[in-house]
Amino acid sequence: MPSYSKLYSAYPKKPLRSFQDLEVYQKTLEASVILAKNVDGFLKKKRKDESEVREMIVKNMLPCALGIPHQIAEAHSLRFGDHIAAIAAIEKAMLNCNKIIVYIEQFRDICESNITWEVFDDLIKKYLYVRRKILNLQRAWKKFMPPKMDIR
Repeated sequence: MPSYSKLYSAYPKKPLRSFQDLEVYQKTLEASVILAKNVDGFLKKKRKDESEVREMIVKNMLPCALGIPHQIAEAHSLRFGDHIAAIAAIEKAMLNCNKIIVYIEQFRDICESNITWEVFDDLIKKYLYVRRKILNLQRAWKKFMPPKMDIR
């Protein structure tokens, strides 16, 4: 029979001291760095006959990926004051997780880079996982929102 300490070894959870302790922040930062490094390597090998479509995908993809950790940090700060703005910021991060998956798939299928499919698949899996975790975080934050005041 397992001991009590082994059953509950994951608890209590480590306290959050800043947004940097959030798993969703850490994972999105990691994924954005991987994506940026791979896309940067692709851009350095850019050909002269590069189409506008490829250029547009890359120009939209990088700000989207690099912006998700910023949105999580912003939402974490806002949740202590403006709860509605915090929920809106976290929803924006979820939206951008969906958008970055589309950009990754478009980049993979259109840009003909030498990046392996496994890299793309891993990134897509990371963003799907993080999106689900952000939704869970949003639900947790909503539990601690003050009740709506009836102002007449």
